[in-house]
Amino acid sequence: MRESHRAEAEGLLVRAVEEEVRRSGGRTEGNTLLARGRSALDAMAAGADEEYAAYVRALDAERAERPPLSERFSRQSLGTPALVTSVAAVAAVGADVALGTATGIAFGAGAVVAVAGAATTVAKVTASHWPAAHRRAGAAGQPGGTEQLRLQWLTALEVRGIRPFLDQQRVLTSATRRTAKKPTVVPQLRGGDRSAAARRRSVLEQSFGHLPEPDGPFAGRRAAMAQIAQWVHAARVSTETKPTVVVLYGAPGSGRTELAVRAAHQLKDQFRGACVVDLRGGGSFEAPLSTRDALLHLLNRLGAPREQLLFREGSSPEQQVRRLSELYHQHLTGLPVTVVLDDASDPEQVRTLVPERSDSLVLVTARERLGLPDDVPAWVHQLPVEPLDTAGAEELLRAVAEPSAASAEGPYDAQSTDRVGELCGGLPLALRIAGSSLGERTAHRLATDLDAYGPVEPVERALWVRYTDQSDQARRLLRRLALAGRASLGAAA
Repeated sequence: MRESHRAEAEGLLVRAVEEEVRRSGGRTEGNTLLARGRSALDAMAAGADEEYAAYVRALDAERAERPPLSERFSRQSLGTPALVTSVAAVAAVGADVALGTATGIAFGAGAVVAVAGAATTVAKVTASHWPAAHRRAGAAGQPGGTEQLRLQWLTALEVRGIRPFLDQQRVLTSATRRTAKKPTVVPQLRGGDRSAAARRRSVLEQSFGHLPEPDGPFAGRRAAMAQIAQWVHAARVSTETKPTVVVLYGAPGSGRTELAVRAAHQLKDQFRGACVVDLRGGGSFEAPLSTRDALLHLLNRLGAPREQLLFREGSSPEQQVRRLSELYHQHLTGLPVTVVLDDASDPEQVRTLVPERSDSLVLVTARERLGLPDDVPAWVHQLPVEPLDTAGAEELLRAVAEPSAASAEGPYDAQSTDRVGELCGGLPLALRIAGSSLGERTAHRLATDLDAYGPVEPVERALWVRYTDQSDQARRLLRRLALAGRASLGAAA
């Protein structure tokens, strides 16, 4: 490992040790643990050899393509310009003397030529270097760049090396303390602590099973997925312990929730648990979920002691929310989890549900950009979920229609496919519904049928096409269900 990279790895180790000391309430001896970690750093780094090798190769390739400014001013690169400048200066002096100019004036003219040549060489080298340097700096943080490879290496070092090392030291410290304590005092407390810790681990492991399974094909969101992963990696290697909050906002049907759930699945090896909460804030028929109920759901799913979730009789809702909020932040201190707050609309509610003092990931879905309060102790990012572009819409349509043999017959109709994507507004929900009709229609006929419904919303347009595909009996059933739904809404109003 290179010395500069070892310094980065040691910085990550120092931060992890400080977090371990905070988590133990000061019972862990930080200096001793840090000394052990530094001696075992090479062994810990071995688990991230593959990511480190990729990072180093990218650095060497980048350096070979674009040498730094110091190398551009080396003797080898400036030898020829210096020689040309010297010859020009001597030639100027000789010409002036031959023409009868005074010696002092001739040497002055030669000096001016030498200075002008040197200044021109410096300006040319600098002008050719800085635009490339600015382009390199702008591309460094893009997905697939050297900065992302660095973050992936440091994340792998933490997950596969530092975190297992700290877990091992925690077990050794616990065993040492148990042997040092009196047997008459330890058994009851030890049993209770082990039972609570085992339940918490079990609940956290099971929490990933409660995540909705990704449903159907997924296309056109690779850049967004890579961006979320990069923000998580950047937060993990930062010197501050703060959660990462990503607000995914876009129109209904744009796939905000699908993107959040898939990101939670993709990054689950970076976190200890996960939970999805439907806040119902986007104008659904149900009332918005209260902050109290959201906190109770999160604490239950993330392994909080159930006896702490009981309240005294007569306590007010404000007191309950305050108590649950304190328990929530205390329970998740130092515990990295993924929290998906689906369909949010209240920035203050989201502020309460952001766990403090942990490396958690909070994915918030909303219809519009959600301006969170300035005092949120987190890395906050806003990521718009735009309609799919032409390539993404085509990819999704192909994936939806793939099981159908009829859709694969005949020549590929790019113009009609683009028209279907346009009529669906680039919304994944509308594209999925419309694409399921390709088994019975060609792309041209599907575009014609979608265009026949006039100026309506893309999802409604796709639903009408699917409605016409149903049998008469199925249509009658759908009409009855629609009438029953309207009647229930009228009674509720």
